[in-house]
Amino acid sequence: MKRTKLMLSTSLFGCLLAGQPAFAQDATAPQTTSPVEPSPVDDRALQEIIVTAERRTSTAQKTAASISVRSGADMLALGRYELKNILEDVPGISGGAAGAAGTAQAFGSDNPASGLTIRGIQSNAGAGGSITSTAAAAALYVDDVYNGIGSGYDIDRAEVLRGPQGTLYGRSATAGVVAIHTGEPDTSNFGLSGTGEVGNYNLHHVTGNLNIPVVKDKLAVRIAGNFYERDGYYSAEGGAVSNEAFRVKALWTPTDNFSALLGYAQDYTVTHTGGVAIDQVGSPTNFVYSDQAVSPAGKSHSHQYWGNFKLDLGAVAVTYIPAYRTWYQNGTTYLRGALNADQTIYTPNDWFMTHELRLANTDNAARFKWQAGVMSYQNKLDNVNDMLLVPNGPYAFRSSTHKETKAQGVFAEGTYSFTPETRLTVGGRYDHTEVLTTGEYTSVLGITESLTGNEGLRKFNNFTYKVRLEHDLTPQNMLYGVVSTGFSPGDVTLTTDNSYKPVAQTLKAETLTSYEIGSKNRFLDNRLQVNGDIYYNDYSGYQTAAINTSPQTPLTPTYATISLPLKSYGAELEVRLVPWANGTFSLNGSYTHARYGDFGEYAYLFSTHKVPGVAPFQGNLAYDHRIPIGEASLQLRGAIRFFSAHDTSSISVDWANSGAQPYVHVKSQAMGDLNATLRIGTFSLTAYVRNVTDRRFIPDGWGPTSVMANMTDPDGAPSVAANGSALSDPRTFGVIASFKY
Repeated sequence: MKRTKLMLSTSLFGCLLAGQPAFAQDATAPQTTSPVEPSPVDDRALQEIIVTAERRTSTAQKTAASISVRSGADMLALGRYELKNILEDVPGISGGAAGAAGTAQAFGSDNPASGLTIRGIQSNAGAGGSITSTAAAAALYVDDVYNGIGSGYDIDRAEVLRGPQGTLYGRSATAGVVAIHTGEPDTSNFGLSGTGEVGNYNLHHVTGNLNIPVVKDKLAVRIAGNFYERDGYYSAEGGAVSNEAFRVKALWTPTDNFSALLGYAQDYTVTHTGGVAIDQVGSPTNFVYSDQAVSPAGKSHSHQYWGNFKLDLGAVAVTYIPAYRTWYQNGTTYLRGALNADQTIYTPNDWFMTHELRLANTDNAARFKWQAGVMSYQNKLDNVNDMLLVPNGPYAFRSSTHKETKAQGVFAEGTYSFTPETRLTVGGRYDHTEVLTTGEYTSVLGITESLTGNEGLRKFNNFTYKVRLEHDLTPQNMLYGVVSTGFSPGDVTLTTDNSYKPVAQTLKAETLTSYEIGSKNRFLDNRLQVNGDIYYNDYSGYQTAAINTSPQTPLTPTYATISLPLKSYGAELEVRLVPWANGTFSLNGSYTHARYGDFGEYAYLFSTHKVPGVAPFQGNLAYDHRIPIGEASLQLRGAIRFFSAHDTSSISVDWANSGAQPYVHVKSQAMGDLNATLRIGTFSLTAYVRNVTDRRFIPDGWGPTSVMANMTDPDGAPSVAANGSALSDPRTFGVIASFKY
């Protein structure tokens, strides 16, 4: 793709989980809850939430880490099922699940976690002409499957760990982990629940699950499905999306010490880019709807098969999790602005296979607790990326890529209790990764060159560790300090040099070192919860590929990998208060200071050291109130979300001087949400309004992939034109009806 002095980025929209919302009904076991379950009426104490974020069963308050939990039932009742919405008020997190071509500006990713930014740490970005994913800075797990599918329905809970989690989760857990757990089969009880939702923009959403105990206490099957569709926010097709998903899980428990779970899931998504254009000729930023920019449907399909086998040998428990996933995409995006082109991205073959084997001691009362294991990851994909200049051609480029990734890792972690109140945790992990990229690249001149053999072979070795000391001041108050590392395993992307020959651009293996001090507290007879932390991150290098890195030949598209040291520090706070019966306040907030280091010879490509897409201040304040009405109840909720001004992407010094800054800068924003839920027995009816004041702004993810510049207009004045998939979501409202049997 030919763009003057433009850094290419593949960062995508997404959001992460935040602290426990005021609306959440605390769970006492990791089992599926329902949006129609009533909460306790008179008990004002905050209940404990069971989590498995550190691969052991514990509670959120007893886990010495920055962990936030969301109840899937609560999110469903609030109309929040996309990852970006589920995680929108998590402290220190921005972004969401990356998508396929047709969902954003001319790129697609098979790695949904690449859309997440945690504590200012972005995922590395591949080069132009390559739409294969690079290793993400965060890891997304669904039912213990790395990059698993089906995270938007039949959710039991979602757990977010901020900070490096390399010792237990390994690959790509550089800045943190989002672990989503869906409903488990119940071998004892029959169950049926369903939810229907309608809203503006022709929204239709139906989801539900069925649990059948085939052989009581021995064999059960759980079936869940999801259908979602809505029109675009600009026209029926301007940003329209539809999704059909299905999952079946079978659990067999022949003995008390063995269980076998087998699962299958599929996901079909169809999307359109939104047709928004930005135009400026010496005037303020202007967002307009453009019919010409509405692209044809982009399609992505995924299938997944996995298992989870557990064997209790007495002193030791064994867990084995194999998984196989496929991914397909085919989409065309219309680019209209300074550059007019049609870009088609096609990935006919893309499959992943993972194996994880873990051993752990089973005595929770033991002074020394440990776990260890091995992990294997393999991915093979083929993709095509063509950009045709319109109206009369030629191709700006045509590329085809084959990529193979193999990784193996071993890990171990142990916790020793000096006293019942003081514990030390030490862990380590070693990973070996090999990436082989081959392919062909046809330039605008019509010349085709090939990358063959081992020219695109790279090998990476990584070691990460964690050391944590924690102390219980009282049974309700904990202090902890941790030094931990996470790693980006390195990657290879295919692009072109100044002679139009395809070259392998190497993204080096990088390590993030994090220092964190935190505290978890309950006061006022468990009616007030205050959790907080401060941290400092030292990242050896965020990496991206930039175009026209040879200023002497600006018309020749020359790519180079740029490695930027990155440091971030900040603080996070989560507060919950139950001041009176049936009322709950929640406050989640964070401060994030994230800066790139020395740009070196590429300083002209960056107008600021601030990491884009990271708001310095984020906050969420909510209040829930439950009103008993006989045997029924009415739950009212109001929430305000806030983030401070920041740039959504990086632009060059020349672009900033030309007046392009408004295209990548968003002012401070505050948005309000309202919900009312009536519960009658096992039935509930919810009405909601999101973004009550209809605030619209440039979302994170527009970035240099969507902004194209023509530095002078015919009169010699600075001018800029750009395209994007959509602005932020407008005001939306709807009604949700749910039942449980």
